[in-house]
Amino acid sequence: MKKSSLISLLPQILLSHKEWFESKGNRGIFADLSEEDLRENNFKNAVLVEANFQGADLRGADFENADLRGANLQDVQLNGARLNNANFEETDLMWANLENADLHNTRLDGAYLQGATPMLLPHRSNLPGPMKIPCFLPVFHHPPEIKNWQPAPRVPADL
Repeated sequence: MKKSSLISLLPQILLSHKEWFESKGNRGIFADLSEEDLRENNFKNAVLVEANFQGADLRGADFENADLRGANLQDVQLNGARLNNANFEETDLMWANLENADLHNTRLDGAYLQGATPMLLPHRSNLPGPMKIPCFLPVFHHPPEIKNWQPAPRVPADL
């Protein structure tokens, strides 16, 4: 049986999720958009804090000025997506495809980027190559003598 698309319900889903977040879960409905085909959709200015997009196809989607703090975007396709001025703090972007995504002024503090492609680097004017993206990234430091260092496990944040 083919899965039905949620695209026609997307405006109501976005409003309901915003209400869910603002009421601390007392009203509205949590947005689970995992595995959905949401290519070229408009999420501009949306409040999607902690929403689930795991495995979704978001190629060419517009997330300009969206708030996705703590959201699950693991293994999503964000090729060519507009993420400028969006807030992805503490967001799980592991294994996400960010090729040709517009990351201008995107906040990625504390985001989980393991396996994300292309590998994101902090913006510095002296870096060679095409990855000179002005975005806000966390910087992880670890002693060189620790070979298998991993960041601390994810702890739920009070957003």
